[in-house]
Amino acid sequence: MRSTRLSVIDEIFLRTHRGYGFPIALQGIWRTPDTLSRHELDGVHARLARGQLGRRVGKPRIPGARLRWEASSQTLPLEYAADAVEDIIGWADVQADLELDPQFGPGWRLTAAGVSGGGTVVSLVCSHALADARELIDAAAQAFSDTSVHVPLARPGSDVKDALSMLVTVLGKSIAATARLWVSTKARGELRAFLAADTGGTRPHQARRAHSVILDIAAAEWDSAAAHAGGSANSLFVSIVAATMSELGSPAVTVDIPFRTATGDANSIGMATVAVRGDDSPVTIRAACKAAFRAPVGAPAGYPPEIVQLLPLRLAAKLTSTPGRGEVLCSNIGDIPDAVSTLGPHRSSGLATRAIHPNPSGASTTTRMSTYICRMNGNYTLSLVCTDDTVAGSSVELASAVQRALATRDLAGTPW
Repeated sequence: MRSTRLSVIDEIFLRTHRGYGFPIALQGIWRTPDTLSRHELDGVHARLARGQLGRRVGKPRIPGARLRWEASSQTLPLEYAADAVEDIIGWADVQADLELDPQFGPGWRLTAAGVSGGGTVVSLVCSHALADARELIDAAAQAFSDTSVHVPLARPGSDVKDALSMLVTVLGKSIAATARLWVSTKARGELRAFLAADTGGTRPHQARRAHSVILDIAAAEWDSAAAHAGGSANSLFVSIVAATMSELGSPAVTVDIPFRTATGDANSIGMATVAVRGDDSPVTIRAACKAAFRAPVGAPAGYPPEIVQLLPLRLAAKLTSTPGRGEVLCSNIGDIPDAVSTLGPHRSSGLATRAIHPNPSGASTTTRMSTYICRMNGNYTLSLVCTDDTVAGSSVELASAVQRALATRDLAGTPW
């Protein structure tokens, strides 16, 4: 069942729109060798508006109750560029450079452009507060296949009951956790480690305009390389990213790996953090990831994560500056539904999934590079977004580093 209230993770992403943290917009970039008509895209836009992206954040009437989701028909207009683009990635990079806001303004945007030499590229971006990657893909699948049905949001229930439930949960668990600190060395250690990480242990940097790379790799070759190395497709992904960072001068990094949960929240994700080296094998990384998934990132020492939903914005942001603690994010989006592979009679020639960062000037983040992989039409598409120019000074440097990392596994990527 879909939650009608915002979760702790949802609110972390929402606060970035208020200047507390690093703004994140999820993006799907869809390509076809055909020319799409504006009429076809108008239909997609309308279906997105009445689907699961058609909502906004509403404030509760009672202090202590959580923020809630409300239906919203407000949208940004479809934009279809008049001129064809040559640099698809450069065009895609700027498609979220506007005020996406899931509370006070539209939280998503659909744009398109013709491509020099033929074809069309389509970008769908949304605030990470509004949806996680799987939610965004599901919304696109419904809109592309014309199966979206307007389903009214369930009523969020009584704000009074929600406020009382929050108070009971937070007070009860906080009292128990505080009592545990007196008798548990482990609990005290967890709390100290959390506070140390929050006050500088994660080495934040000021983000600038990102350097981006997108590559296609044949899925059969990728899976064969993973099997040959004794790992999985996912552990090969992490090893390639770690090797890329090593090529760029960081032989050891901490990596955040998101995973799906069954909470029903807009962001149904948990986060595990693992330390890896550029020369670690997929087998070693697979074992490390399994261990990390058993101890995901969360509130320390038994304290309830919901406590931050009762705190002022500034203090809540200080305690939850990011959903993870790593220098690198590795997000495996997985298989893309068949419904996204076609739009009417037009078949996709490629799809990239990633996060980009609208108007990051002045914002700080501990994530030096974020990476994403998805599978569709017999290819894995690998997307890298570097926000720290001390890691990679240009997209050319980043592309060269990832190609060298792929070569260590006898792989090569076809750049977009």
